Amino acid sequence: MHHPKGFPSRLVRLRANAGMTQKELAKASGISVPQIGRYETGLSAPRMTALVKLARALGVEVSAFDNAEQEPETTEFTVVTEGHPDETITLPRSLVSTLNKDADSLGISLEAMLISTIGFAKERQAGGTRSFAEIVKETLDYLESQPPVK
Repeated sequence: MHHPKGFPSRLVRLRANAGMTQKELAKASGISVPQIGRYETGLSAPRMTALVKLARALGVEVSAFDNAEQEPETTEFTVVTEGHPDETITLPRSLVSTLNKDADSLGISLEAMLISTIGFAKERQAGGTRSFAEIVKETLDYLESQPPVK
């Protein structure tokens, strides 16, 4: 899901940083899920009372929403891994665009590119030496072995 720059992307990033879904934020803040969605898509702007509720629910100061107009457009992804809880990742839209172009140049899907990029980062953090090409091949083999989503 794409989020416009400014407050909507700031709210999405803070929610992702808190590890919360829209439903969890709604429950914690007392603001409805549809209203949270309107804030995140830029269809509505919160009043101060709502900002206070959101900040409290997210465990941040209201000032975390200051200068939100500087927040870049974002794209939100949900990572589903068998045996693990779903995880939401929010990336700047410009980075997603770059990854999409790189995926096109390699002839792979954005999904494969994202999985490979995350796998490569984890590989390097763990001190591994496999190349990005090896990880892409492993990712593609994995994706081909998965049953189709219905």
